[in-house]
Amino acid sequence: MKTDAAWLASRSILALKSDGQEVNVTLRIGFPYEISPEEWACPLAMEGFQERLPDIRGIDAWQSVQLVQSLQARLLSYFVQDGGKLFWPDPPEPIEVAELFPNVPILES
Repeated sequence: MKTDAAWLASRSILALKSDGQEVNVTLRIGFPYEISPEEWACPLAMEGFQERLPDIRGIDAWQSVQLVQSLQARLLSYFVQDGGKLFWPDPPEPIEVAELFPNVPILES
């Protein structure tokens, strides 16, 4: 795992856990980097949501970024399926996982 990740993009949201606890979440996608001619990796973070996630590996930079978005969408979908809710931070308005990841297939509840 690359520890000095530079971030390509980030977005902040609010998450309301099923127990009522509110958490600020920052989703981050890092710049992909080459591991070998046949393998690339892309750093990611879900600060406030997941403590530590490994860099996601793919056959090239494009795939590694796509896999990062798929993983983030899937983890947030599970969160919502378990009773959590997501909100834009200011003003706090409900948001769907599909709004955060419009080009990623989302799990249905």
